[in-house]
Amino acid sequence: MAELLVITGPGASLGFRCAGVDTLEVKEDADISGTLLDIQSAGKYGLVAIEERLLERVPELAMKRLRKKGLPIIMPISLPLKWGEAGAAESPVVRLIRRAIGYQIKIKR
Repeated sequence: MAELLVITGPGASLGFRCAGVDTLEVKEDADISGTLLDIQSAGKYGLVAIEERLLERVPELAMKRLRKKGLPIIMPISLPLKWGEAGAAESPVVRLIRRAIGYQIKIKR
């Protein structure tokens, strides 16, 4: 059975570790494309949740290689930088819709 891995910046993985999830902390300015390709080659993880700030630094060429195989599924997550900070990041659903249809739509709640 494939597992879940959460990749965060330094100090942000404590809650995930307390929940029993495998985590990997990387430096904020690190290029994690090689790490992601190694994770894909190992085949242990089916879902990799990555902080959006880290995922934005992955080159498009590496993302294409990851998408070609389809596993692991890469899921961006938005974590607050400080306690009590509201997430101002874009919803993954909105980003997916924009990518699929080619422009931004406003989703009413």
